Amino acid sequence: MARTADEAAVLAERLVRDLLPPSMASWLAAQEVKARMGMEPFPRVPEPEKTPEMREAVSTVLRSLSEILEPSSGRRPELAVEIAKLFAAFNLYTGDAAKSAAQVEVWGEQLGEFPLFAIRKAFRWAVRGEGKIPSLASFISDVKLAMGLNVQERKRLLQQWSKQQHVCYLRRPCE
Repeated sequence: MARTADEAAVLAERLVRDLLPPSMASWLAAQEVKARMGMEPFPRVPEPEKTPEMREAVSTVLRSLSEILEPSSGRRPELAVEIAKLFAAFNLYTGDAAKSAAQVEVWGEQLGEFPLFAIRKAFRWAVRGEGKIPSLASFISDVKLAMGLNVQERKRLLQQWSKQQHVCYLRRPCE
């Protein structure tokens, strides 16, 4: 597993770009173009055949992506530590432990849907910035940016592809 937020982000991108068979990577890229532009790219990229090897490759990538993109709500103690470190970096501790715990809880609730690696990356950006602590909304924007280019959408497309049954002649599932 990746050790740092940067390594996790690179791994997530690499999983959907480099580690899939070329036909699947091309099809994913074409689907992204189609979603962005609202039309099929030319020349049309056919959907990859659902061979056992292709299904296994997609399944492996999906398992790895699920681990990397796991929402941080499933890792609350680690999320709380990251938020507390952010507040500490900006010297926000007022001496009121209950208030600090409430702030961490509020931020934790709002950040729980995002992967921990993206939160850690956004944390580093905030601390290295010249300003004050970012607003929660601004921090969430940075977290989304830190997640990478369309990794969640690619994961969704791969999941859809793997759930569809291959249709043969007369629109029946193949045997």
